[in-house]
Amino acid sequence: MNLKSFFERIDWRLMMIFILVAAIVHVVETFLAVNDQRNAAYARLARELPHNTMTVVNPVSPEHQVLPYLAPDARYAFCPFETANSAMHVRALLPDLGWTIGIYAPDGSGIYFAAASADRETTIDLSIIPSDDRFLGLPAQTPGRPGTDNEQTIAAPKGLIVVRAPDKGAPYRAQEDAILAKATCASGRT
Repeated sequence: MNLKSFFERIDWRLMMIFILVAAIVHVVETFLAVNDQRNAAYARLARELPHNTMTVVNPVSPEHQVLPYLAPDARYAFCPFETANSAMHVRALLPDLGWTIGIYAPDGSGIYFAAASADRETTIDLSIIPSDDRFLGLPAQTPGRPGTDNEQTIAAPKGLIVVRAPDKGAPYRAQEDAILAKATCASGRT
C-alpha cells in the first residue's frame, strides 16, 4: 500500500469533526479545571481547622505545610469563618513591620487587608457581617482607645482570616506566638 492510497482512504470530513470535538473538549475542560475549588486554600483549611476560631498553626517546614507556598520565615494564624448565624468580630494586634492581617473570600479574592505601621502598634477591631439584608441588631458602641483604630465593618458570607507574623528567630518566637495567640475571631462580640 502506498502513501497516496492511504490518504485517499481517509475520510477528511470525519477527521475535521474529530479535531473540532477534541478542541471543544479541551476548552471546556480548561474552564472546568479553573473553577474547581475543591482543593483551594479555603476548602482545605475549612476541612482541617475549626470554624469561627483563630488557630495558630505550626511553623512552616518541609515536613509541615498547611498550604503550599507559605513563607518559611513567617508564622501564621488562620480562621475560616461563616456569618450565616451571626456577625463575626475580629481583633488582632499588629505590633511591628511585617505583621499583616488579610480577609479572603473562598475564591481567593481579597476582602480586607491591613499591615502594621512603622510608627506605632496597630490594633485591628473589625466586624464581619452577612452580605444579605438581615438585621442582626445594633452594634455595641465602644469608644476608641489610644493606639486603636476605630472599629470597621465589612460584609462577607464566609471566608478566611489570615494573620501573618514575621519569624525573627528563636529569641523572639515566644513573644510572636503570644501575640498571635491573642488574635481572635468569634461569633458576636468578644
